[in-house]
Formats: sequence, structure tokens, C-alpha cells
Amino acid sequence: MDEYLKTLLEQIRCKKARPYVKQEFQDHIEDQIEANMHAGMDREQAEREAVRDMGDPVETGISLDSVHRPQIAWKLLGIIILISIAGVLIHAGIAGKISENAAAGSDRYVFHVVIGLAVMMILYLLDYTVLARFSKIIAVVLLSACLVTLLGGYQLNGARYFIVLPGGRGISMQTLMMFYVPIYGAILYKYHGWGYKGLMRAIIWMIAPVILVYAMPAFMTACMMLASMLVMLTIAIQKNWFTVRKKRAMCGIWAGFLAMPVAAFLIRYLSSSLTEYQIARLQAVFSGGGEEDYFTEMLHSFWQQNKWIGKSGSDVMGNLPAFNADYILTYLSSVYGTIAAILLCCVLAVLIFAVFNTAMRQKNQLGMMMGCGCGIVFLINFFINILENLGIFPQSVTFLPFLSAGGSCIIVSYGLMGIVLSTYRYKNIYPRHLNNCVLRSRYFQ
Repeated sequence: MDEYLKTLLEQIRCKKARPYVKQEFQDHIEDQIEANMHAGMDREQAEREAVRDMGDPVETGISLDSVHRPQIAWKLLGIIILISIAGVLIHAGIAGKISENAAAGSDRYVFHVVIGLAVMMILYLLDYTVLARFSKIIAVVLLSACLVTLLGGYQLNGARYFIVLPGGRGISMQTLMMFYVPIYGAILYKYHGWGYKGLMRAIIWMIAPVILVYAMPAFMTACMMLASMLVMLTIAIQKNWFTVRKKRAMCGIWAGFLAMPVAAFLIRYLSSSLTEYQIARLQAVFSGGGEEDYFTEMLHSFWQQNKWIGKSGSDVMGNLPAFNADYILTYLSSVYGTIAAILLCCVLAVLIFAVFNTAMRQKNQLGMMMGCGCGIVFLINFFINILENLGIFPQSVTFLPFLSAGGSCIIVSYGLMGIVLSTYRYKNIYPRHLNNCVLRSRYFQ
């Protein structure tokens, strides 16, 4: 048997796949040996017959090698390249219509796209199980960075930043925290097979970043993270990762966490800890007046004046703040027509659908969960950003994945896609469940 397995494994070029193939065939041979012994054979004869039944090791190994090899998600890559080109053209078009400062902004967009693509390739080539192995360490680093930001982070344009790059560029900590979501998927997997004790630990890992991000203050980002991780925890419970009563656990968790944002808001409102602009926005939402209502009416006016194809004549660039970032869809529809904005949304929708399709079709449950985490981040930001552009949702901190100006948003978008591509790359390598020793780190057990 040992000689057979050795010859078979020599035909498989992917070294990561060899241990799992070996275990699978070894278990199958052992089962056949046991069956042969029950049929009256001695151990030696039973093993010889079992190995013979497995067929030629070279042919079998070559056949397995064609299956157990890294894969490239060509469709996903094609859509990403298309969106990247579209983004560069859009921001170059913006630069050609207004001042030199905008041209500089366009150059920064291209620079951030290049950096984002580099980050995506690094994470693509990096085995996602490496991220999973050190998931708790990575989570602690992100939480520590968030805490340092709260205690005295660098501020740029009124927003808090933690990582400051040469030339005064900074990476938004609240945007960077989006990486916590797929990392949380790996943390969840480490509690696979646990009971209520593991479920409670998973909830603690979920609450910690939400509290810190909320305190920045970044209420919308905290809500998006909470919603994303709640969905992931629900998927884990539904797939029996925890030995708990599924319906009771899911209902209790959702009831508790849906009440949490309301309670947090009431506490801040009653304690008068909300800032003046936050109070003004809330009053505008509920009373239908003030600056927020004026801004919403302005957005409605822009969309009403839009043509299906061609420029509307509205002065979007002169009246709409962050027209190349938060409100890039409104800009596109005003300058190129509503069809252009719709087509762009359709391409992004196809990409997000492809991300979820890639994740949910994963055989490996760890890859499935981490891929779903990335997809949920894309979907929530995409959906809220559209509603915000239409004037349905109040102003908030969101971004259109890959297209909104802002280095942090662009880099995070490409980084999350790198994780998705990595899960696809190794989809035929790892079995449904990984042995805990593969993911075990000597820290944070």
C-alpha cells in the first residue's frame, strides 16, 4: 500500500493536494482491506487485493493531477479588468472637464488602482488558509489599530486615519476594517464543531470591532459590519458548524442584535452625545426639512433632469460634493445619460453575483465562508450607494466598489477580490473540511 500511494502521489504536482489525496485513498484501501478480511482473506492477501482493485497508480495519479491543481477564475478576472478600465476612463473624463486639481485626483485614482491590483495579486497568490491560520492575530491587529485611531489617530480632511503614507496620504481605518469581515469567517471556522461556548466566543469576536468602529464614530460602517457578520454567523449555524439548536440560536441572535443599534442610538441621543450635524441630519430625515432635505431634493432634481443618453445640462460638479466618490453614479447619469449609470450598475451586479456564485459553489467550507464575507461587503456597499445616489437613503459613508474615488475604498475593494480569487484558486485542492491542525496557530487557541 505504501509503495502504491507513493507512486500515485508522485504524479500529482500540487504539493498542497497530496496529503488530502493520500488520506482519501488510504482510508479507501483500509476499508477494502477490512472487507476482504471479512470475506476470509488474511491481512497480506487482503491488502494485495485491495491495492490491485485501485488500478494502475500512474494512470490514477495523472487523472487526479488534472483535477487537483490550482484554478484561475478567468471570468472574474475579465470583469475586474473591464471595471478597472471603465474606472480609469471615467476619472480621466472627469479630469478633462474641470480644474487641474481634478486631474491630480484622476492621477491618484490610477495610482490607487495600481496599488489595489498589486494587493489583489498578493492575496490571490497567498493561500487563503494562511489568512485563516492567523485569523485571530490579524483580527487583533485590526482591533488594536482601530483602538489607536480612537486614542489619537491622524486626521485628514476631518476624518480619522491610522496609517499615514509618504506624501501625506492616509488609509481610512473605518474602510480598512472591512477586511475584518472575511477574517471573521475564518475565526468562525475555528469554532467548527463547538457548542454554545464556541458560539459565544464567535459573538464576542463579532461585537468587538462593531463597538470600536461605532465609537470612531462610523455608525454606518459599524452597522454594515454587524449585518455582514450576522449573516455569516447565521450561515454557519444553518450549516451545523455549531452543535446548538439552530432555530432558537438564530432567532435569539437576530432579535438581540437588531435591538442593539436602536438601543445604542437612544443612549447617545438621550445622553446628548450626538454631534450637531448628526442631530441636524436626524431632524431632517424625520421632519422633512433642513440641509439634509435640501440635499435630497437636489439629488432628485438631478435625476429628473437626466436624459437616457447624453448630457443633462445640470451643474453636478459645481453643486454635488464628492461627485467622483460617493455620488459617481449621479455624475455619470448627468454627464453621459442614465443608460451609462445603469450599465455600470449591471456590470457591478454581475461581478457581485459571480463572487457569491464562486463562494457558494466552494467544496471547502472555509473558502465558502470567507468568499461570502467578501461578497456581502460588496453587496451592502453597492446597494446602499445606489439608494444614496437616488436620494432614498440619507448621506452616509459608503462607496461604489472599484469605482468611487478614495484610495482606501479602491485598495480594500481589490484586496477583498484577491481573497475571493484565492478561494477559487484552491477550490479543487482542499476537502470539504480542513483538519484543525492545518489552521492551528500557537497563539489565541
